[in-house]
Amino acid sequence: MAAFPARASHSHVALYAALINAVIIVFLSLYPFSGWSYSGRPLFEFLFYPLPYYTRLFDNAANLLIYIPYGFSLALLLVPRWFSLLLALLVAALTSISVEFLQEFLPTRIASNLDVLCNLAGALLGAVLAVSPWLRKHWHHLWQWRRRHFVAGSAVDYALLAMGLWFLTQLNPALPLFGVVAYPQGLPQPYLSPLENPRLFLFLLEAGGAASNMLAVCLFITCFVANKAERGKFIFLLLLSAWLLKLLAAGALLKPFAFFQWVNPHLITGWAAGFLLSWLLARCSRMVQTFLAILALAIAQTAAVLWPLGGVQADFLSLFRWPYGHLHNMSALVDFLSDLWPATALLCLGLGLWQQLAAKWQRR
Repeated sequence: MAAFPARASHSHVALYAALINAVIIVFLSLYPFSGWSYSGRPLFEFLFYPLPYYTRLFDNAANLLIYIPYGFSLALLLVPRWFSLLLALLVAALTSISVEFLQEFLPTRIASNLDVLCNLAGALLGAVLAVSPWLRKHWHHLWQWRRRHFVAGSAVDYALLAMGLWFLTQLNPALPLFGVVAYPQGLPQPYLSPLENPRLFLFLLEAGGAASNMLAVCLFITCFVANKAERGKFIFLLLLSAWLLKLLAAGALLKPFAFFQWVNPHLITGWAAGFLLSWLLARCSRMVQTFLAILALAIAQTAAVLWPLGGVQADFLSLFRWPYGHLHNMSALVDFLSDLWPATALLCLGLGLWQQLAAKWQRR
């Protein structure tokens, strides 16, 4: 019974997780959102087709896996277990049929009833996991871990959800780790430099952007950690997890010659500076860390805006050994989430700052 209060109190977190999953599903299903036209065939006809004879295992697995977290988060919205499972299946079915219906108007997409069945299977699996007694037990342990290591307040729960979003932005190994800019793969490009030394200008943007981005991400976590002595441990775990994720993604997706595409001397300089600053500033008060995280976010985004070189997506995709059709969607999704994450982090930091000021005012 102890798991129910925690679950009920986190209904907003589950709701936002479900919304984020819905946005990802819609983006992957309808990208590139162009070429809309009506073929003239009866609407919803795809639901009554015979199941396709030829299928690809990757597509079916992807359609199943992407709905598992969606069904999981939907099933956490309500306390009655089996009612929440039915709600998750109903909403997932409506979502799947809706995006397949919209695919009928995209010439590059094919509406499929098999996709709907795979989506529902994934949603059912996620919902069953969410309502199972085994997970309720471990969910309670996870809630206790969160209470031990992080400060009180809903901002922490949203921040942990936002960190999951940030890790998704690292799934493209062609993009630099903690980098906010990337060198194009094609011919050298002319650009205007405000400094006399144009190489120094690029170095400052690339290394400075990586340092400020690492500082922002690290302080984003440590400003919610309750115990000062544990902040260094969380920085280490964050950086190690990000490094291992990039290595795993590079090994699985990139061609051998491009395995370390996401590493260069400018980035290493930025990482060293960002790590040193993160380690030192993690000792500051929560409020100071929150302000510094907001400032570091702003600097990182400014470096991205000032970066004068533009890459062509086809050049980056040539580094991969996967079929380009899937990579276009994945690359576009990572770019979209990378643009979304700073705003999400800023909202979490702003809410955390507001809760700190409210608690300080109440103590007076």
